[in-house]
Amino acid sequence: MAKSVKANYLFNLINSASQLLFPLITFPYASRIMMADGIGQVNFFQSIISYISLFTCLGIPMYAIREVAKVRDNPEKMTRITVEILLLHAFLTLLGYMAVAVICLTVTKVQTDIPLFLLLSATIFFTAIGCEWFYQGIEDFKYVAIRGMVVKTISVILLFLLVKSKEDILWYGAYSVLGVLGGNIFNFVRLRKYLHKDMIEFRALHPFSHLKPAIHIFAFNVIVSIYLQLNNVLLGFMKDAEAVGYFTAATKILVITMSLSSSLGAVIMPRTSNLIAENKMDEFKVLIQKSYDFILALAMPLTVGLIFTSPSVILLLSGESFAPAILTSQIVALNILMVGISGVMGLQVLYPMGRINIVILCTFIGAVVNVVLNVLLIPVYGHNGTAVAYMLAEVAVTVSMFIIGRRYIPIQFFKKEHLHYVLGSVVMGVCLYGIFLCDFNNIITVIMMTITGIMVYVTSLLLLNNTMGNTVLGIITKKIR
Repeated sequence: MAKSVKANYLFNLINSASQLLFPLITFPYASRIMMADGIGQVNFFQSIISYISLFTCLGIPMYAIREVAKVRDNPEKMTRITVEILLLHAFLTLLGYMAVAVICLTVTKVQTDIPLFLLLSATIFFTAIGCEWFYQGIEDFKYVAIRGMVVKTISVILLFLLVKSKEDILWYGAYSVLGVLGGNIFNFVRLRKYLHKDMIEFRALHPFSHLKPAIHIFAFNVIVSIYLQLNNVLLGFMKDAEAVGYFTAATKILVITMSLSSSLGAVIMPRTSNLIAENKMDEFKVLIQKSYDFILALAMPLTVGLIFTSPSVILLLSGESFAPAILTSQIVALNILMVGISGVMGLQVLYPMGRINIVILCTFIGAVVNVVLNVLLIPVYGHNGTAVAYMLAEVAVTVSMFIIGRRYIPIQFFKKEHLHYVLGSVVMGVCLYGIFLCDFNNIITVIMMTITGIMVYVTSLLLLNNTMGNTVLGIITKKIR
């Protein structure tokens, strides 16, 4: 039986927030010990590893979520598909470690610290056994959230115990792997609860039958990685590790903020895939419209909030030496809104409907914009040039997806209530600017901006008699009663 979308969103939000909020505890500590060049070195290697992991995954996670969601009510089919996908992923992982060996033997910048590179390559293995896609497909977000909190808490304790100086970069690398993916071991072991050995006939398994459809998702992931991981890679080669460190600090804050809205997408996609498979199109349309409205209501104030809180948040989390990352963070803030909208159109609607080619085309347009602008801007503007390229790439993806895929998307894009979100965000921004002018210390500024921003935005929606504002008020009143 399908679980509540609200409950799933809450649990997935907890999981996503823990993945991203724990760095709020660890990053200030790590950045002051590792400094910009140490942080940049780790992230430079991680960017290279992520490309190898991209090929070993071959689009499997996103593809598998949809396939598991379609058959989650049929234990036999679910078991067969899951085992086939695991076998395919295992084979690709072996090829990935062959690539790791070749890079260690041939790339000079990697040879400066081969132990660190090999340690970070453990993410390839942990990703292969993680099966996060399975739990998303069956909508078991509660387990993932609880497991994530436990593993991350342990990893944070180990970070503070083991990373004491810049020479402890290997321990910091170990934290970077285990803190994010260490819990995947439990995911793999727990599969026994859902899979049935007696339903598996190994001679009848066809793991490579999933190769072709997964390649479509792989094409999408490759293009997305061009303007995600390639940003760090280009900065590392065209500038230096310090520039990568500044960009990393800025985008870390961005990703933490985006988790509030992106968590809904991970919940909605398996649900819409299941509704389409069962031909419940009316329910599908209602769910998608609600998702779009919610994303707008959340992403707009988050975008404005990040612009005004960046000066205090960057200095608070990373220290005075990361002051050059403030403008970078403000530039990429618009991506919260752009990624939110394109996520609804692409991953919640077009992909479950089988229109992945449109998503790939629009993402390719953004990738081209990103690469061209990076090459032009990095030599002059460094990490801020990469921020501009990244931001405009996301704008290009969202606009092109709206233009090309609009006729397939059952969403009312422009409603009167959407204007309420704009007005509420503007009023909130004015109030936040007033707090900024008061020149409090960073901690007080962040606390005051967060509390004031929420209160002003929700109050603005209530005064405008907005449905979302009334819904929030109703939920709060019900909980109080």
